[in-house]
Amino acid sequence: MQKQARHFPLMSARSAPLTPNDISSLLLAHGSMTLEFYAPRGLDNQTPHTKDEIYIITNGQGWFRSGSDRFAIKHGDALFVPAGVEHRFEDFSDDFDTWVIFYGPEGGERP
Repeated sequence: MQKQARHFPLMSARSAPLTPNDISSLLLAHGSMTLEFYAPRGLDNQTPHTKDEIYIITNGQGWFRSGSDRFAIKHGDALFVPAGVEHRFEDFSDDFDTWVIFYGPEGGERP
C-alpha cells in the first residue's frame, strides 16, 4: 500500500453521499480512524458511538448536549466525546455541518 497525503475539501464533503445505513458520509478509513462529514437537518437522532470522537464544527451554530451539560457551539469550535457517551446537537441552524473523526479501539481509549 502506497502512503500518501490526502486532501478533503469542505465543498466536496458537503456533496458526498451518505454512507449506506448511516447518518453521515464516510470520507476516509485509515487504521482505527475514520473521517466523516455530518450535516443533520431538523433533529439529531444519533445514538452513542463505540469509539471516541472529535467534532470540528464547519458551519452554523446551535447547542450541544451531553448528559446534563449543554453549551452553545458555532463555526470553528471543536468537541470531544468519549465512546459510549450519549450526546446530540440541538436547536442548530439550517446550515449546520461538522467534520467527525472517530478513532481508537472499540469502547474508547482508557485514561
